[in-house]
Amino acid sequence: MTIDLITKEQYDQLVLIQKGFSALTFQNEGYQYPDKSKWTEEDIEAFNTAENIISPNIVGFSKFNHFKTRKTGEVVIRFQYNYGADEDSGTSHSFTGVGYLGLEELYKGFKAKT
Repeated sequence: MTIDLITKEQYDQLVLIQKGFSALTFQNEGYQYPDKSKWTEEDIEAFNTAENIISPNIVGFSKFNHFKTRKTGEVVIRFQYNYGADEDSGTSHSFTGVGYLGLEELYKGFKAKT
């Protein structure tokens, strides 16, 4: 997965959205998704704002699903993206699937493996 880092202002805006719109945080198990029919207009507007921040920063991005909080307290985004979008192999294979990415990773980058 290739990402372009977001700015501090974008990060802060995503944190505010996640904290201020509880309907956008969903603790899915497997293939579950939040019931958007229960969302308010404000929830939908906040969702669209979050998606507009996230979408240009993940290569192959196709859809923002929701925020999720890990047991550690880390906030991650759940999204759909084309797994092969950033390959330079010359082959054109496409598979859209689920990805999870921490808000901190989207802002600061991936931690180095030790």
